[in-house]
Amino acid sequence: MEQPQLPEWESLLIDEAITAAERRYAEEQKRAKGRELELRRQQAYHRLAFVIDRPESKRVPDHPGQLSFFPQDPTLFDSSS
Repeated sequence: MEQPQLPEWESLLIDEAITAAERRYAEEQKRAKGRELELRRQQAYHRLAFVIDRPESKRVPDHPGQLSFFPQDPTLFDSSS
């Protein structure tokens, strides 16, 4: 059985709804990219502040199996003295 042809106003209404949904989707994608960029900036600032504020305390003696929050291996941010 063939489906009856939709009236032109109904086809236009459907096309308009699809176009509006696609436009909203594109705008949301653009906002999501902006939010992602802002989140990455905030994370980078937090990591930088953490490195800058890292305490320069005396080294605690090593114990087998002891984890170190600030390993003593030189990193990109450590000065090579």
